[in-house]
Amino acid sequence: MKAVIVGAGGLGSYVGAVLARAGHDVILVARGDHAAAIEAEGLRVLSHAGDFTVHPTCVASAFDVQEADLAFVTVKTYSLDEVAPQLVHLAERGSVVVSLLNGVSASDRLVTSGVAADRLLDGVAYMTAFRLEPGLVDRRAAHQRIVVGGSERASAACTDLVRSAFADTLVDVPVATDIRVELWEKMAVVCSLSVLCAIGGRRMGSVRSHEFGADLQRRAIAEVMAVGRAAGVPIPGDAEDRIDETLDRFPDDFFPSVIHDLNRGRRTEMDDLGGAICRMGREVGVPTPLHDAGTCAVQVAEETAKQGGRE
Repeated sequence: MKAVIVGAGGLGSYVGAVLARAGHDVILVARGDHAAAIEAEGLRVLSHAGDFTVHPTCVASAFDVQEADLAFVTVKTYSLDEVAPQLVHLAERGSVVVSLLNGVSASDRLVTSGVAADRLLDGVAYMTAFRLEPGLVDRRAAHQRIVVGGSERASAACTDLVRSAFADTLVDVPVATDIRVELWEKMAVVCSLSVLCAIGGRRMGSVRSHEFGADLQRRAIAEVMAVGRAAGVPIPGDAEDRIDETLDRFPDDFFPSVIHDLNRGRRTEMDDLGGAICRMGREVGVPTPLHDAGTCAVQVAEETAKQGGRE
């Protein structure tokens, strides 16, 4: 197959590397030093399952691609509107577009931008990968699973195509009965990690070591689930316990992408994660005090860093 990756950060680069290693024709939308490094030495992946190097094609824009079977969008949530025209271009030429963005509104935003709903799938990526330097990606933790699903207009052939693409890889690709539930449960994982690490000193171990840490973790998860249920999503009653167990499995030195970006002085996705929960909570009448505090902490630190450390 031919697969285009729109957004060659940690996750996008790793997804592209996995598909290229499986023998697919992979095109990364990448520019600057990252593209130069890949073109010179290949895309290098560090992984506890074994390091490897692949050689995908790099292009500056998806408008340079005239056809592809699959298009994975892995940009940061705040860049979605910017790349949406490229995804419309690919969908109009037959690509199945798979959103792997954090948050719960990406597919709605893409449909509004003009991507046909019957060519669009939501995907929930349970894998952690960071771009350490140009051309080098580090995959962390053992989990690697992509749950896919779409609207009633998205055919089974679309999900089958994604499953086939990853058939010869270590990535498991189950199909969700209701992708909204998966999106909200992933939202609870990502938002809770971001909020807890923001409040507790930036790594999960600092939260776990505190006497109130376990209770804060459960409360952070409960806030997200309460907002989702109030918004009409049929989240199962055991979701909180399962997500609590998932967070417990993260190592003490783990920190989420929001904190990773904050540490590196980059723009974070906190407005579309914790900030979105805070805003939706107010709309549906659900209090979100931990997300209010965590979002405020990250965004104040982000703004301070943007101003060069000036208070």
